[in-house]
Amino acid sequence: MVSTGQEAGPGGAHQPQYLLIASDLREAIASGAHGVGEVIPTQHALTARYHVSRRTAQRAVEELRSWGLIDAGVRGRGPRVVARGAVPHTLTEYIADAFRAEDVTLDVLSFTTERLSKVVTRQLESTKEAAGTWPKTIRLRMLLPSLEAVHPLPYLLADPADSRPLKRLRRLIRMYAGQLEHSLVTLKEDGLVPSVSVAIRGMPVLPMQKLYVLNGAQALTSFYRIRTNKVELGPGDGAGEIMDLESGVDLFTWTGHPGGDTPREEAYFDQLQLLFERYWSKLSAPLVLSE
Repeated sequence: MVSTGQEAGPGGAHQPQYLLIASDLREAIASGAHGVGEVIPTQHALTARYHVSRRTAQRAVEELRSWGLIDAGVRGRGPRVVARGAVPHTLTEYIADAFRAEDVTLDVLSFTTERLSKVVTRQLESTKEAAGTWPKTIRLRMLLPSLEAVHPLPYLLADPADSRPLKRLRRLIRMYAGQLEHSLVTLKEDGLVPSVSVAIRGMPVLPMQKLYVLNGAQALTSFYRIRTNKVELGPGDGAGEIMDLESGVDLFTWTGHPGGDTPREEAYFDQLQLLFERYWSKLSAPLVLSE
């Protein structure tokens, strides 16, 4: 049973109560004590069982949902255990789940952040329209291709030495990363979210893998594909066929959470987090979006 205060986890590290409760419930789900389709204990029941506040019980349930183990529930019925992989499916759903947390963290490794920028912007607009609840803190860290390095992709098939495809990539990075930064910083300026932090760093290499680590509790990753693409090269320059990087809109080759369902999944999650941290601290430099 979880007592009040914080408990020591492996290696003596202290964990918040809500994470301990969420982990306890996750083990119960994994063991079959709470089967697929069954309603998990109510927040009232969790409050009584673990001797915690209703808010702590609520955060534990939110954590389970962010791990993809339960659905959202409906009026008159609490959240049910779902089959692994049943929800969510799309980045929109993952981001919506992540932004239900009180403290939101997004660690992002991306080529241009185009898709993420659009999804987060829509999420914020939906919350405003619905007069929904905002997080207390949002922290975003983005790793992107350097705006100064001469990357091997993209290049013009007709003339690989042509610099216009690379200049186009830089414009896209500035536009979408800038849009994402602006959308989040505006929340603080408007008094909706008390604390917003956005940090952007550039790498001298291209990311061949897209990675999102959401709230330190969910990792989404997929590989970019090298393909030809016909694009507008720039104002007044017309179209050209380029060799470029592309990813599926919502195709993630792996999703996982701390602890995983198997030792291999747990190790892979840890390696993804370590990959991001090493890139962040060892292979990148502050990226300034303004020209």
